[in-house]
Amino acid sequence: MLEIKEYNDKYKEDVKDLLVELQDYHATLDEQKIMTNVDNYKEEYFNLVYNEIIENEGKIFLTLKDSKVIGLTACLVDGLPFGHKYVSTCPKRGRILKLIIKENERGQSIGSALLEKVEDYLKSIDCKYIDIDVFGTNKAGLEFYLKKGYIIRTYKIIKEI
Repeated sequence: MLEIKEYNDKYKEDVKDLLVELQDYHATLDEQKIMTNVDNYKEEYFNLVYNEIIENEGKIFLTLKDSKVIGLTACLVDGLPFGHKYVSTCPKRGRILKLIIKENERGQSIGSALLEKVEDYLKSIDCKYIDIDVFGTNKAGLEFYLKKGYIIRTYKIIKEI
């Protein structure tokens, strides 16, 4: 049976493992071979993400299957970009930092359920928009979000020099 719960420290190691799994996945997609897991990634990256969430009205939601964590989403309220008052009328905006499903659990609508949960939370705290960065070569991730009504608003491009 699947259950979505808000994070508590009981699941800390499971969350760390999922963050590592996502980073490893992104590294396999990285054509420039820039992405990697550095020393202490598991501990330090978890602390970085967790602290950002706590400081910015964020939440982590977990999907449990038979009491084991098989997915998560992490979100926060995003600060307005530099110079926003001169170029934008954007109201309060949420950001999805992570949406991760264990590889062997994908394709079962778990990501959709987590996305709905995080959207409901951000809506409940008066966010008017939600954004998420999708790694450029993560075609499956991009397709997932486009099917859910997200649109491509900006492109980040890179060139090796």
